[in-house]
Amino acid sequence: MRRNAQSGMTLVIALVMLVVLTLLVVSAVRFGNINLRIAGNVQSETEAAAAAQVAVESTIATMAASANISAIAASAPTISTGGKTYGVAVNAPNCVFSKQVTTDTLDPTKPADRVCFEGSDVDKLVTATGALSSSPSACKDQQWDVVASVANDPSGANLTMLQGAAVRVGAQVVCP
Repeated sequence: MRRNAQSGMTLVIALVMLVVLTLLVVSAVRFGNINLRIAGNVQSETEAAAAAQVAVESTIATMAASANISAIAASAPTISTGGKTYGVAVNAPNCVFSKQVTTDTLDPTKPADRVCFEGSDVDKLVTATGALSSSPSACKDQQWDVVASVANDPSGANLTMLQGAAVRVGAQVVCP
């Protein structure tokens, strides 16, 4: 009699274990899908950042080769990272700081400094004490900011990158 009373318990325990295993498998699949989406989003963000960096570096190279940085216009290059193509909006470079280079800080043995000796600015620099300093050279040290933005609708990757660039320019380049 005792044996007949326990014959259904094995089936109930087996069904409970089957439900528990099914729930574990379903949750593992869901976590796997969520992790896959997270990895895809991180990849899109990294590619968008790489595209923005390429656009910023291209703009900085243009600045280094330009005689008038303030004339460089905003651009919207299309950058391909191998996986996707991103449209990047690059603002015109923005001058944030300008400092006249004095002739006593230049090294005539450096090719980049030699151009600064070719002419000089007529205005002398005034020190903190009010005295006139050495004559300014034909160059200025300037700090320019370059901003690039990526907005990619299919992947949802949106970012803005700001990078500063220090350049030595001729005295005629104004810092607006």
